[in-house]
Amino acid sequence: MELSEKHIKYIETNLKLYGIKSKDLKEDLLDHICTYIESQSEGDFNTLYENALQKFGGYANFQNLQLETSLQKFGQKAIALKRVLHAAGALVAIIITTGFIFKWLHWPFANIILLSGSVLLILVVIPVYFYDRYKSSVYKFS
Repeated sequence: MELSEKHIKYIETNLKLYGIKSKDLKEDLLDHICTYIESQSEGDFNTLYENALQKFGGYANFQNLQLETSLQKFGQKAIALKRVLHAAGALVAIIITTGFIFKWLHWPFANIILLSGSVLLILVVIPVYFYDRYKSSVYKFS
């Protein structure tokens, strides 16, 4: 069956009504449903559309797909945030250790190095750590 723009717009509108908010997921589902309908040689649009929805798990499964997509996106962001946190923490540890070594050996600029490491710790590492903990706890309960 050949799909018209009207059919595609109808499917896209229904996906919005079913609660699909993610643009990527909506485009993927639209593509799969259109491909399924176009691959069928017989039947009217409404029957083929209902068959396509049932093939993908029905209306209720779309909510689960949206939830899984959101969880995957959150997981990717959480991993990236943890990487930044670990890199910044390692950098601050190196800077503060270097400052202590300079101070111990009475070399110049020891105070500046210690101060810069402490400022990075207070202004970058600690806020990012608490932000990560907050996002993890909020997402866990929602």
